[in-house]
Amino acid sequence: MATTSTPISEQERAKREQALVATIAHLRIEDLQLDDELKRIFQRHVDGEIGDEDLDTAIDVLNERRFGPLPVDSQTIA
Repeated sequence: MATTSTPISEQERAKREQALVATIAHLRIEDLQLDDELKRIFQRHVDGEIGDEDLDTAIDVLNERRFGPLPVDSQTIA
């Protein structure tokens, strides 16, 4: 997984931090929470260590490791 080559602005960092705080709050309302591994991935995104695509990839890799590959129904692909 690549890291972000150009640092993010403080404004972008604040925006990402605000989004993470809001996500955690919404999850708490539903009586859910991010585990430590997911928090670390999201924090790397907030800190600008990884970009949006790498964030998506990191979450996909974690989910596949935890739950296995997602089955694909060939009839739904058209």
